[in-house]
Amino acid sequence: MIPRISSYNKPMVSERINTAEIIEKYRAEYKKLRAINSVAIGDKIHFNMFGFKHLIFKGKHRRESAVIFNRLVLIPLIAPVIYNCAEEKEIRIRKEIIDGKKIAVTYYALEAHVGKDSVRVRVVTRKVGSKGKHYFQSIMKY
Repeated sequence: MIPRISSYNKPMVSERINTAEIIEKYRAEYKKLRAINSVAIGDKIHFNMFGFKHLIFKGKHRRESAVIFNRLVLIPLIAPVIYNCAEEKEIRIRKEIIDGKKIAVTYYALEAHVGKDSVRVRVVTRKVGSKGKHYFQSIMKY
């Protein structure tokens, strides 16, 4: 019997990413992070769920699954980037409305080559007002 040709021409189907499982796995890893002292900023960087949520959502809209996955897998590299960055790469100050008041919000970008492949990763922190704490905001491969 001759095999049907159509069975040989089927494209390889990659396994679908189960986003919920990955989010739970990295949420647990993110919750283990404690405040880290940054030499570049000269202050401690704190971690809250607002920062984790920003990896999954942009405003009220959920990011695409591939984008979520690409950011979540970088969570283990947050601490090494903060430790290895000697100076901030970029500072942006924006006026944002928080609780009905216009307040200056400062964003700091820290970059470092980390990981076994020495990939360049950027961590963004957010500080509300002049006396506020620095909080983790985002991470991305740069």
